[in-house]
Amino acid sequence: MTNIETERLILRPQAIADFGVWYPMYADPQIFQVTNSPGFTPEEGWNRILRNIGHWSTFGFGIFSIFQKSDGAFLGETGLANFHRGIDEEFDNCAEASWVISRAAQGRGIAKEAAEAAHHWYVDSFSPPKTVCLIVKHHPASIRVAEYLGYRIYDECLYKGAECFKLERLCEK
Repeated sequence: MTNIETERLILRPQAIADFGVWYPMYADPQIFQVTNSPGFTPEEGWNRILRNIGHWSTFGFGIFSIFQKSDGAFLGETGLANFHRGIDEEFDNCAEASWVISRAAQGRGIAKEAAEAAHHWYVDSFSPPKTVCLIVKHHPASIRVAEYLGYRIYDECLYKGAECFKLERLCEK
């Protein structure tokens, strides 16, 4: 499996051992407001992290857990995955970028640094023509991260009752 290091971070594929630090991030109600996640029980969280782990063995890429290099603290997750949300065929056939940063780690550039490293690895490894992401309209910080990574809004949609932007990033070969 792939590990990525940046100046401040270690990214590694999610593992079941991450659940104890990962689930509290998703149990935070303020995280749900910006991720359009419906809020889930520990059982649903367990199933979600199992999905993320299984994604790696099925596709060879997926969601990384992000740790601070200096002390090993869990900071969030990022990566690209085939979520197949049912938005539309073109969107669902592309790898979709994702990042969620714990509230304690927000505002320090972690999302940009980690997502940029994950994108470089993914593009170098798989040479996709483009990647996509879905962001709720009321989350300007995530839109700024997407724009930093080279994403541009190309459409809007409703996803699980939330108004969202569909963004795409053309990948250079």
